[in-house]
Amino acid sequence: MKLTIDMKFKELELDNRIKHSLSEMGFIKPLEVQAEAIPLIMEGKDLIVKSQTGSGKTAAFGIPVCEMIDETVEASQVLVLAPTRELTIQVKEELESIGKHKGLTSTAIVGKEPMQDQRRALKQRPHMIVATPGRMMDHIINKNVKLDNIKYLIIDEADEMFIMGFKEQLEAIIEKLPKERVTLLFSATMPDQVRYLSELFMKSPKSIEVTSEVSTVDKIEQIYYAVDGLKKSKFLKQMLVREDPRKAIIFLNTREQVDELYSEMKKWGYYVTAVHGGVDQKNRQQRLNNFKRGQARILLSTDLASRGLHVHGLTHVINYGVPFENEQYVHRIGRTGRVDQNGIAITLVTSRDVDRFETLQEYLGYKIPCKGGHLTKQPKKDRVAEGKRQRFKPDTKRKDVVVVEIDAGRLNSMLRSRDVLAAFKSVAGVDQEHIGRITVKDKTTTVEIYDGREAPLLRAFKTKKIKNKTYKIRAQKKNTKGRSPQKEDNNNSKNFKSNNNSKNFKSNTNSKNTKRR
Repeated sequence: MKLTIDMKFKELELDNRIKHSLSEMGFIKPLEVQAEAIPLIMEGKDLIVKSQTGSGKTAAFGIPVCEMIDETVEASQVLVLAPTRELTIQVKEELESIGKHKGLTSTAIVGKEPMQDQRRALKQRPHMIVATPGRMMDHIINKNVKLDNIKYLIIDEADEMFIMGFKEQLEAIIEKLPKERVTLLFSATMPDQVRYLSELFMKSPKSIEVTSEVSTVDKIEQIYYAVDGLKKSKFLKQMLVREDPRKAIIFLNTREQVDELYSEMKKWGYYVTAVHGGVDQKNRQQRLNNFKRGQARILLSTDLASRGLHVHGLTHVINYGVPFENEQYVHRIGRTGRVDQNGIAITLVTSRDVDRFETLQEYLGYKIPCKGGHLTKQPKKDRVAEGKRQRFKPDTKRKDVVVVEIDAGRLNSMLRSRDVLAAFKSVAGVDQEHIGRITVKDKTTTVEIYDGREAPLLRAFKTKKIKNKTYKIRAQKKNTKGRSPQKEDNNNSKNFKSNNNSKNFKSNTNSKNTKRR
């Protein structure tokens, strides 16, 4: 099959039922990654694709595998492995949309869902299985799934798989698959571990590297506003009226901030929903679906939604504060400006955020233009005092707080709190919001862990290293006091207070947008 970006899908030699689905989904012409990958996949070639998130890669493998599946065979023929629950569900829904008129069936296999329900779904032998590696391995061990007829293995976001520690599970799953199959590997970057995987399990793979003329970042207008921290919610309300987003995600750094702003915005009369790690999985997915369907125009979220969530027509991403990690900024703004769409990313910066914001711009390699206000660094003395009050304030709202202790401190190791944070976040199922205060003492380091995530950490660090060295890690004590996570309809959250006596910042309209080169 010959395919170029100038051709239309309806002109291709595809099953008319697939064409019907693509037409309903609004697919007219292939994107670059689709034009290059689809013909090779239909020829049965193993493929390594280096492509940015949001470049249309799901359809790049979804269209050809749905075309090649024999719908009359009642057996699972496609296995897609994805690193996160959100991405897994996203991919399953898109494959389902592509193959629905052909009668293709699919199921999503993710953690924190009843194994029994998933076992029943697998017994139905869906044509396509989309799964996270950990839960897929559970079903293989329990002999709940038959993989004898798998003809296509797709590994999505392979680089993220290794960052999250799925290497062993990936290799174990692949060993259970038929040797005669097509293996497709998609990754935004190509570290040595990904190349090793391809050498080990792929047959003379073809390589595609998609570098679009217009990068995702170039399709996103990035700006910031300098705001008074005490009047931030009031400023947000005015800005939303001015910007009038069709759909927007507002990212916040903590789940407490999410709850507080959610309560505030409900009072304003906004159609808004909220997700974070304190919301149970079923409720969380329902809220995300409501947002995708347009039942809520605005989604409030921690970094939980910064990867693997694709919402068509998302016009704005708003950072309610500068993220703690530079990489999270890139993941956050990448929710907009996807495929053939443009987007706007707005960051609200207070005087307390100046140092972190300057570090972010150094990481990005360009300046983000100011749309209004001016920043003044908070005096160091005040920043230290405020940091002690805010950052290390005991969290009395948390439930199931476990203190994990590491046999390493400032006198007997070179570990820093950022090293511990990075190592803990590399464990599957542990995110930023599950990690609380990190205290480096003389000979030990203690870390507050929330929501029962100490168990996977303790298991992982029996062999896992921090900065290339193994340390003894143990659970120290448990605190079960506190309130349960707030429900969506609970309006008892503390209101974000606004100080109307604070001085307004002056507008600076002369800033120019400096694009990343």
